[in-house]
Amino acid sequence: MLLSKEIAVYLNLSACKLKQYTASMLKQNNVGLTPEQFLLVDLLWNQGPMSQQNMADAMQKDKNSITKLTDALEKKGLVVRIKDENDRRSNKLVLTPAAEKMKMTAKEAGISMLDKLLEGISPQELRQFLDTLGKITNNMSK
Repeated sequence: MLLSKEIAVYLNLSACKLKQYTASMLKQNNVGLTPEQFLLVDLLWNQGPMSQQNMADAMQKDKNSITKLTDALEKKGLVVRIKDENDRRSNKLVLTPAAEKMKMTAKEAGISMLDKLLEGISPQELRQFLDTLGKITNNMSK
């Protein structure tokens, strides 16, 4: 198999397995979120309230996908939409006290998952991998 094709195959497999692995680890740790829901909530934990458009940009998803994720998180009582005072056409996503309450448990589960995922890989290997992955990502953006 050509090296470039093999890389494409492994990137795709890795993305699929990462999503499955993350879902499994979140379930094992009783977090009760899908990987994408976790990512959205984690962004809000780290950056505070965000517009749906900024969230879509940060997650590299379309606005409709963010709307569906937000709907599901609202039903779980973890996120609320608040009208942006500066732009009435825009909503800000804000975490509820229930989301803040689960923050430490969920973040610990995420860190544990990443530790297991990266076990046995040196910081130098991780840096090189990250640099290479960044170059691949940039090439796709051209």
